[in-house]
Amino acid sequence: MVTLRKRLPIALAVLLVVLAGGIAGRALRLWEPIHGESGRSATANAVAMTLVGYTNPPLGRGRFALLSVSNPTPYTVRLRDSWVELEGSPNHWARSVNPGLAACSLPRGLQVGESATVAVGEPTDASETQRWRFAMLFSRYNWRQRWFDFLVQHKLPLTLGRVRLVDFQRIFSPSNSVTVTTGWLAP
Repeated sequence: MVTLRKRLPIALAVLLVVLAGGIAGRALRLWEPIHGESGRSATANAVAMTLVGYTNPPLGRGRFALLSVSNPTPYTVRLRDSWVELEGSPNHWARSVNPGLAACSLPRGLQVGESATVAVGEPTDASETQRWRFAMLFSRYNWRQRWFDFLVQHKLPLTLGRVRLVDFQRIFSPSNSVTVTTGWLAP
């Protein structure tokens, strides 16, 4: 038979763990606005894209635009999506890639002050005179997104019963992402 004296230390230990978790959660919420981890979304001028020139890939046909993508902000940005737009078309097209231009691949994120060169193939669906542009969707790479990436990369569960380990609505909210495009490029 378990007595009250044996239950009391267990109950106190559980209470201390719950209180410590609550205090840590509250401290993290207070820390975020001070250190810029949330509350502010990425801005449209956070990532700069400029056309460096055009190249023909060593393998295959077509022409590829070389773009310099840089992050001049004081925070890391995370790439969410990228696509090609054709002038006059509401659709988003997949970016053409070429294994011969592997050094110009799209980075997953950009650290503070970092830049990368990206090769984007001209769309084959465009007419001879139709202009096109490259677009990127990105957001701040805060601790919530790093946690989500860690769970996915290591194939860990995103929920434990009814407890969600990731707040998808906050991470993938459209208000936390910004689309940056190049100017219209001539074929």
